[in-house]
Order: sequence, then C-alpha cells, then structure tokens
Amino acid sequence: MSQRGIHILLVMLIGLLAGCSQEAPIPVEIPNGWAGNTTYWWQVGADTSGAFCDLNTMDDMGVQGSYLLSTTLDGTSAADMQLAQLKFNQYVKESLIELFRNEPTIVDSLFDRFVAPQLEEANLSGDVQPQIKEYQRRAYQIIARHFRYPRTLTQLGTDIPIIVPDSLQSQNISGAVFIQVALNKEGVPITLTRLEGVHPVLDRIAMRAITEMRWQPAYVLRGGKSRPIPSWTRMKVRFGTGKNTE
Repeated sequence: MSQRGIHILLVMLIGLLAGCSQEAPIPVEIPNGWAGNTTYWWQVGADTSGAFCDLNTMDDMGVQGSYLLSTTLDGTSAADMQLAQLKFNQYVKESLIELFRNEPTIVDSLFDRFVAPQLEEANLSGDVQPQIKEYQRRAYQIIARHFRYPRTLTQLGTDIPIIVPDSLQSQNISGAVFIQVALNKEGVPITLTRLEGVHPVLDRIAMRAITEMRWQPAYVLRGGKSRPIPSWTRMKVRFGTGKNTE
C-alpha cells in the first residue's frame, strides 16, 4: 500500500474512533403520540377532561371536612360530642390521603358509607391518636373490599430502562422527580403532571419512561363484579442513588 493509501486509512480510523467515543444520543423529547410542556404532558386524542385535577390536599380534591381539624371543643354537650365525632372521622379520613388520591370521589363515598358508621364505636375521651392509627388500618381493609387502587405491571429500571447521559452522570446530579399520572380504565397513562423536578433533562427522561409504563387499572366492586375505572397514581423517580423508582 502506498503512503497516500496508508494516510487515508489512518484518517478514516481516527474518525471512526472519534465517533465511537462520542456519547450516543438519548431521546429526551416528548414521545410520539404525546404533547405538552415542561410540566404537563397528555396523550394526543385521549379524553383528558378532569385528568389534570389537583390532588395535593383533601380540599383540593373536593373532599369536604378539613375545616373540622382546626375546631375546638368547649364542653360535653350533644352538639360538642357530634362535632368531636365528625372531627375524629376527618382525622381518619386525612390519614388515608394517599388512597384518596387514586380516586377521591369514589373513595370518599365508600368511606362515608362503610367506614364512618364503624367510627361511631371509637372512644373519643383522652388521647385519640392510637385509635386513629387503628381505624386507619381498618378503613384500608374495609375500602379494599369495594375498591382497588392501580398496581404497576411494569417496573422502571428493569422492564423500562432509564438511561442517563454521561454528561449528566459526571455532574453527580441526584434527587427525585415526582409525577402525578392519570390512567384510563385500561391502566394506560393519558396525562402526566410534574410535581417536583431535578433537572430539565432528567425530568423529561423520567416522564418519557412513565409514558411506557402500564398498570393493572383501579376497579370498584359492584353487584359482585369488578368494574375497571380511570384513576390516578403518583411516581417518584430517583436519580443518583442507584434506585430508579419508589
């Protein structure tokens, strides 16, 4: 081979090695079939009416009664005892806020119908905190007979890999992205709401991954039959800890 040929071969080899050393592109744009901005994503064509509701507090969810937590009781009259019962019921209800976030209207109706009557057995004299814990446990069991929250069928980091660019890994960025997910009755995400972020690119990587996840949908039991329903869930995607999700 001539010197010119060797030179050309070396140039090509150097170019090839340089190309291999470059970081492979990692998609961070909103995926096909979705639209959105830095905070909200939605599946194009899906019925998203009501899907972006605020599930932060009971008041935000439209669940009445939070005002009772700040009331004071002055005596032992029938009115005070009734108020004390309502206040106790609300404390138990507030302890179930994560369950309410899955479907506030249905869970609230089940609570009022099946749980509240049992709370009338509580002894409201003295410290009621241990009873709140006990009735919280009972309430979960009672509501579970009529409602089941959505459960993941796929896992981030295993079924759905989360790849972080080398340029961000070298910066040792850590933290968690909190995302609220609205699911249809098939357990497919139709909207995402970024509640808390870590970094613009990591936030998008987390949100893209969640669009690929699937859930066993929530359901209500009526007439001896289970009926799948739309619902919500929340995801925490961690970066920089070796653990992708909770």
